[in-house]
Amino acid sequence: MVLALVASLATVSLVAAHAQQAPATGVISGVVVDGSSGAPVPGAIVFIAAAPEKPIGPERRQITDERGRFAFVNLPADTTYTIASSKFGYLEGGYGRDVLPTDPLRTIVLSGGAWLQNIRATVWKPGVISGTVRDEQGEPVVGVYVRALVRVNIYGRQDLASGPIVITDDRGEFRFPGLPPAQYLVQVPSVQATVPPNTMLSTNRSNMPDGAVDIDERNRLIVVGRYPVPPPPVNGKTMAYSVAFHPSTPVVEQATVIDLKYAEDRPNVNITLSPVPAARVSGTVVGPPEALAALTLRLLPIGLENLGLGSEMATTLVRADGSFTFLNVPAGRYIIDAPNTVSELATVPRTVTGSVLPAPPSANGFGGSSDDVGLLPGVSYSRASFRTPASYSARVPVSVNGTDVTGVSIRLRPHATMYGRVVVETDPARGQMKPPARFPLRLDSATGEAHLGFPQNANDVEAPAFQINDITPGRYFIRSYGYPGWIVKSVTWKGRDMTTTPFDTSGEDSVGDVVVTITNAVPELSGAVRDGDGLKAELAIVVLFPADRTQWTNAGLWPQRLKTAALANGGTYLVTSAPAGDYLVAAIDRAHIASWQTPDFLARLERVATRVTLAWGSKTSQDLTATVVR
Repeated sequence: MVLALVASLATVSLVAAHAQQAPATGVISGVVVDGSSGAPVPGAIVFIAAAPEKPIGPERRQITDERGRFAFVNLPADTTYTIASSKFGYLEGGYGRDVLPTDPLRTIVLSGGAWLQNIRATVWKPGVISGTVRDEQGEPVVGVYVRALVRVNIYGRQDLASGPIVITDDRGEFRFPGLPPAQYLVQVPSVQATVPPNTMLSTNRSNMPDGAVDIDERNRLIVVGRYPVPPPPVNGKTMAYSVAFHPSTPVVEQATVIDLKYAEDRPNVNITLSPVPAARVSGTVVGPPEALAALTLRLLPIGLENLGLGSEMATTLVRADGSFTFLNVPAGRYIIDAPNTVSELATVPRTVTGSVLPAPPSANGFGGSSDDVGLLPGVSYSRASFRTPASYSARVPVSVNGTDVTGVSIRLRPHATMYGRVVVETDPARGQMKPPARFPLRLDSATGEAHLGFPQNANDVEAPAFQINDITPGRYFIRSYGYPGWIVKSVTWKGRDMTTTPFDTSGEDSVGDVVVTITNAVPELSGAVRDGDGLKAELAIVVLFPADRTQWTNAGLWPQRLKTAALANGGTYLVTSAPAGDYLVAAIDRAHIASWQTPDFLARLERVATRVTLAWGSKTSQDLTATVVR
């Protein structure tokens, strides 16, 4: 009797618990397709996720059948989902990535009992670049670095980002698989380091060669890593292999640009190395003793001055008395860089084979960090820090014409410090949002020049004060990062509004009493996008940019007033991170995602965009029609 009663109570409890659970009645089904051909992709992995994260059952992943189909059943209703897809040999894809694999995944709102069919999850087959490296005699060059550089457009200015790195095989051949569409330059870097013979060296890799050459009693020439070994002298004249771009030029402007598309295979991107007469470049660095201690100088060819380690033609260590010598320098135009950080833009992923260009010899070693770039999808900012005890740097141009260059003077310039306080303004309608205990700030180079770096708020300063150290001379905006829902409302200094005007630290040792106001009264702009003449809404992205043309250039790599918004299921959009102000908004083809911020494109877009005004703490609605920009 007791056992029967216990069993009965257990059954009632299970039924009650089941009755309290939300019914799992939704179904999402569709097909994975190739973005280039539109053909179904069998054997692809499909992953479903709920937003916000919540349990959706054991079957979160599926493999598509022979016709590329998938179906997720028994899904919790009244939930928002995303669908991602992948397959070996393809770039990551998913629902919403039918124009670019870098597009955000589109959300799917599943109502109770609904069956959403014909969902297309796209995957994209990447491109390939391959070729051979040969020397001046036509012999294959084995075991040397080859890297792909990617052309990026920063407010109409062409610059370069580091791409993947590979090593030539025993036939001198190389291959870059898995490349997204872009404009590429293929290069064999050639870096030779000069050090005093008795220097204690450290590098970030254990590949110091045994064949370092003592040139004289003050200079030793070494090759750190898999760079081409210098050729033998000719008639007593020192020779060198310059950096070489496809097909055979050391000059960036003369390199052949490879405009690679999805699924495209570009063979025969060959490079020929040719020896050229080399010279010495020597001089003196002027600065405090603590800044000269084991200072590394970089000799950067013009056109590569915004790139990081491995972009040099030569490096050298400064002696205690400030003197320096670069050995084996080919003719050309260069920048001598005396840095304490080495920064660059880099595509993601940076490497294909795991190869990394080594750091030059240094007595102090290096540290590193990276961050995504808001202005350029698929690009990150990467930094290698020289562990120097003093914050000084310099850049000096020099030309080499085949004869020795002497008497070069480099005067180190001290880095600036910025300090001030943070004022918090809370929107009464969003009082439940507590401001962060410490609000992180960083400086953003107005021109987007990566070598200037992005100094950040010091961790040992108590809020509401802030202090940003080690600022290379240049022009910067103050940006916030890391706390969604809070943005910089205004920046003032010496009674001047610096919110949209960059600070110029070139002539400043200290920039003090800066007041940064942050707020959670962030404006919201939302609406629906309709199909237009020649462009379906589902292929569009919403872009927001200032009505003031002066803000279309030199707005940094993390601009506050240039925004994009993907469309949700149903064709709606939402922008929540733009400050108050007058803007133009438009829905354009997502194929323009990497180029729409250029002034030329914005000038064309201005003619068809809609003007909106955003106010602090307000919600603005503006419906749009998908527009083809001509």
